Amino acid sequence: MPRYFIDFQDGTLWLKDEEGQEYENLQAARDAAIGALPDIGREAPPRDGRRDFVAFVRDAQGAELCTVRLNLAADCHPERTGSES
Repeated sequence: MPRYFIDFQDGTLWLKDEEGQEYENLQAARDAAIGALPDIGREAPPRDGRRDFVAFVRDAQGAELCTVRLNLAADCHPERTGSES
């Protein structure tokens, strides 16, 4: 089975996968990256309520084959109080 590497970026923080893992195919590696992003998103939110998480799937030669993004945007509207009719 081919070995793929999944690197993660959370703003300025980069986590590079040095070991990789064997997956049946690129689709399976992409699915693993998709599955990991929500777990990362559970960390404490930033003050501005915005966060971009990116996973990059690489092959053994280092070529980026997939980019997976999860964008978090939380907006509050304090001018809206009570229930609206």
